[in-house]
Amino acid sequence: MDPGEPMADAFGGPGLLHRVLTHLPVGMGPEAIAIDTRRRRAFVACARSDAVTALDLERHTTIWQAPVGREPIPIIFDAPTERLFTADARSDTVTVLDARTGERLTQIPVGAYPAGLGYHPGLRRIFCGDTAASTISVVDVDRLMPVRTIPAELGAGSIAIDLRRGRGYCANFMAASLTVFDAAALRPLGRIGVGRGPCKVVADPATDQLYVANSLENMVMRISLADGRIRDRIPVERAPVGLTTSGDGRHVYVCNRGAGTISVLDARDGSETHRIAVGRGPGDCAVDPVTGRLLVSNAGSGTLTVVDRPWLAGPERPATHPAVGRRLPDFALPDLHTGRIRTTREWAEKKYVINFFASW
Repeated sequence: MDPGEPMADAFGGPGLLHRVLTHLPVGMGPEAIAIDTRRRRAFVACARSDAVTALDLERHTTIWQAPVGREPIPIIFDAPTERLFTADARSDTVTVLDARTGERLTQIPVGAYPAGLGYHPGLRRIFCGDTAASTISVVDVDRLMPVRTIPAELGAGSIAIDLRRGRGYCANFMAASLTVFDAAALRPLGRIGVGRGPCKVVADPATDQLYVANSLENMVMRISLADGRIRDRIPVERAPVGLTTSGDGRHVYVCNRGAGTISVLDARDGSETHRIAVGRGPGDCAVDPVTGRLLVSNAGSGTLTVVDRPWLAGPERPATHPAVGRRLPDFALPDLHTGRIRTTREWAEKKYVINFFASW
């Protein structure tokens, strides 16, 4: 694929074109992405390089690469202090870097196999999902020290914070659940059962929804932040492990690790409008608030894909035939090879292609 070539969406809808601008080498096994909008930098946690790579978002060049602990997966940028925090899964630490220079400031001990981070800027706290310990470690951002742990469930990882209500949500991969906790009082509030293998959870204030990527079910769940009720389950491609929202309440981007694509969802009704082909094994993504560009980390390619606004000018939704979404009518036709009558009921609940053709 030519990085500068406009690509039509997977469903062929008019107006839903996108342009992949470039694929930037960043290191081995890139996962989470953080953005410094003021200095125009992106920071990528490279799990298999045990490092963080800083990129210039305007020039698309590498600024520095800094070593951290072993297998950094998530990364958080704290704008007031200009510090970066990575959870180093195989070191059981949170590494703190100076975002300007990449200098390592300290390493903070947390629970076993930390694989997710959540951030509450008002409370000056970072919450760390400790996968093997089934806990959430709480870190003071200013004092750079752990302050408490909150019980979670097996496979605790990705964490989202609802800033409006002061609640946190920790995705428990092996328990197929979310632990709900009070971010100020540091105590658990309850549990929400979700699909198998929840890898990423994101709170979207624009829509007041919580999104959960269930990697083992090829599905994204939408949950109301107001009452905790599950709104719907949205099918996507293989192994969704990362996601983000556009910030304006319009779009959700899902990283399908097993397919090498991004599913673009309409946040209004949850429908998938189109897909974007990126690198191998996309693990996470982020939207640059300044340009609206989508940044995608490709764990299998060692690259960061930069996509220029996946919703370029044109109709917001592709035109569809009136029959789309309606139930297929039953019919029966003879098999050309055996003569046996075949009916649509034989393939109920299965995916298949019907090719109607004329023979003269």
